[in-house]
Amino acid sequence: MPPQPSDLTSAQRARRDRIVDAAFDLLLVREYDAISIKEVADHSGVALGTLYRYFASKEHLFAAALVKWGSALRTTALRKPGTGNDISSDLLEIYLRAVRAFERRPQFFGALIALESSCDPHARLLWIEFSTTTSESFNSPLRQFVPERAEAISNTLMYVLHGSLRSWANGSLSIDGVRQRLTQAIGLVFSPPPVP
Repeated sequence: MPPQPSDLTSAQRARRDRIVDAAFDLLLVREYDAISIKEVADHSGVALGTLYRYFASKEHLFAAALVKWGSALRTTALRKPGTGNDISSDLLEIYLRAVRAFERRPQFFGALIALESSCDPHARLLWIEFSTTTSESFNSPLRQFVPERAEAISNTLMYVLHGSLRSWANGSLSIDGVRQRLTQAIGLVFSPPPVP
């Protein structure tokens, strides 16, 4: 059973971070399926057995890399909040930033799709952490709503984002189509009911 990061010594934590950084660096330039766990070990300068002391599987390791990416997205969202004049404009700006991030790094969405169905319990825990972190990034404009309403809006928009990105990844929707769907969804959420 891999140790929790909080249980590691500073030297062990530095080694674990180096392994995660190596996985992250390789994912910047290659597709998830094309990266072997041995390449990550070589890239981080540790033996394969050492890597497996910290990570139970490839899914576990790359889930940690996604957590790192999600934390960077949250930092950016908090540092650069939406600049619109209302909640819907701020939400749209934040969601479109996410689309740009996946457009620049499509391999991260490929990894996300591969990891969301992982059976590795360690990867699942990190997946939950990643999902929580990204939700916090997207939901900052919704703070003034009661929690139940904010969650309902967030769930709706996250489904639109995720489904649209899936369609983009399989080639059935352009990236501009993803942006258009998000713009329409946010417009509908914050508009009066349509007249038949």
